[in-house]
Amino acid sequence: MSEAPVTRKRGFPYRTVIVLVGGMAIFSFLSGGGPTAEPQGPAASAAPTARSSAEAAQVEGLLVSVVTAAGLGPILNSADVRPPLPPEMNSLPRTVVRAASTRDPNGIPLIAISFVDAAAARAAATQLAAYLVAPVNLVLVPPGAQFSLFQSGNLLVILQRTPSADLDSEAANTLLLTLQGMLEEVPLPR
Repeated sequence: MSEAPVTRKRGFPYRTVIVLVGGMAIFSFLSGGGPTAEPQGPAASAAPTARSSAEAAQVEGLLVSVVTAAGLGPILNSADVRPPLPPEMNSLPRTVVRAASTRDPNGIPLIAISFVDAAAARAAATQLAAYLVAPVNLVLVPPGAQFSLFQSGNLLVILQRTPSADLDSEAANTLLLTLQGMLEEVPLPR
C-alpha cells in the first residue's frame, strides 16, 4: 500500500505579506516617498514672472493698448509663447498678449520681454535682432516665419507671424502697422 500524501494545513501567508509590504516600503522610500497629501494645483507657466505686479500690469496695459488700437481683441492669460531668444535672455520676465480677430480666435501673440531699464533694452535689441534672423537659431520656428522687433522703454516686443499660415493676414498686417506707429521699430539685419 502506498502512503497517503501528507497534507499540511496552510495558514495565512505572513511571510509573503511581509515581503510584499517591505518591498513596497523600500520602493516608496527610494522613489521619494508616497503621494503628497494635498494636490499641488495647476502647473505654473514656464515664463519668468514680472518683477512686481505693477510692472506686469504696465506691460500688459501697453500690449492691450496696441491690440485694441489695431481693432483686435486682446486675449490675456494665454499659454506661454517661447520665442527664439539668446540663452542669457531666457530668464528675463516676459508677458504674452494675443491679438484675436473673428477669423483667428486664437490670436497672434505679442511677446514683451522686460529689461531693467531702457538702456539695457536698447543694448539687447541689436543682439536679439541678429539672433532672430540667424537660421541656426530658428530650429523650432515654422518655415517662412517672419519677426518684427520693437522697443518701448525697458521693453522689447516681438511679433512673430508666418504669412503663409496666417488665419487672418489682414489682422496681422493691421497689427504690424499699429506696432510700427506706436512703438520704435528695431531693424532686423537681412
